[in-house]
Amino acid sequence: MIRLNFQILILLCLVFTSCKKKEIGPQCPTCTEEDIAIKYDDVLIGCEGNFGWGNASISLFNPTNSSITNTVFQNINGYALGDVLQSITEYNGHLFAVVNNSGKIEVLDTATYQKTATISGLTSPRYFCGINNSKAYVSDLFSDQIAILDLGNNSVIGNINAGGWTEEMLLFQDRVYVCRPDTNFILQINANTNIITDTIVVGKGPSSLVLDNNNKLWVLSSGGINEDPGELSQIDPSTNNISQTMVFSNLNNSPNNLKISSNGETLYYLNNGVNKLSVYAAALPSSPIINENGAVFYGLGISPTHDIYISDAVDYVQSGIIYRYDSTASLKDQFSVGIIPQVFWFK
Repeated sequence: MIRLNFQILILLCLVFTSCKKKEIGPQCPTCTEEDIAIKYDDVLIGCEGNFGWGNASISLFNPTNSSITNTVFQNINGYALGDVLQSITEYNGHLFAVVNNSGKIEVLDTATYQKTATISGLTSPRYFCGINNSKAYVSDLFSDQIAILDLGNNSVIGNINAGGWTEEMLLFQDRVYVCRPDTNFILQINANTNIITDTIVVGKGPSSLVLDNNNKLWVLSSGGINEDPGELSQIDPSTNNISQTMVFSNLNNSPNNLKISSNGETLYYLNNGVNKLSVYAAALPSSPIINENGAVFYGLGISPTHDIYISDAVDYVQSGIIYRYDSTASLKDQFSVGIIPQVFWFK
């Protein structure tokens, strides 16, 4: 099943039956060795909160001393973050915290986490993708459009008709690749003209994508809601042809949360646990490297030093739990955060 806000997923089921250090979600496609630090200082953990309750929050974890501070945004800025925190993306020295059901983006300073602006006028925003110093895109669940932002004055200045729900996005050269989870399509947008120029057919329900160290695009498709087996597809952006497809074994698999290591060589995703494979692999792994063991794995993050962060949504009502493993899948830390944690940003 596509990783989606738990409460919104219930709503969608009823309906169906009647742009890393630089980015959360798609990893940084342009990071140099200088960008990949040998250590990292802070980890921000975004917690969705309950749909309609306005209790989204951000927690701050220090991996050096294993200290945790919850409700960081509210503590610093003096008011609650909003209703359902969907994603956090770093771009041009700012963090863009997309608050889905509040229809807004809170722009934060990366050093102090103080708010510098609020972008409003969005319908049901999901992910932010920076294009250049003056422009960005925002995907959306319900508007059938991708919003175009002016980063100079932090406002919505236009829209791209996407035809439906859009999810994670990734900028490569002058093209933006966009997941359309309610279809089996990846949209390609010319970032200069804001025009959709191609549609790439992948598995049903594409929701996350990354770029590897060979400039190959990887797309993880969930298979929809018990419709098709999930698929992991490799795309050559120079031609938009599918180079490789790996199909999951059955409908009970619902892979999601595709991430990539900071060196672009190793893929990670959630599917009955944490799974890991090389970008040079010819087949899917036979078993997870970290099993759920009764937990509800909901979010995944890979640090610059290859630490594995997993969020456990527990029962979607009480405080969530974060598990931190090293690269050998040995547990290093476990701690409580806000409600429904699911996004990680590494400073």
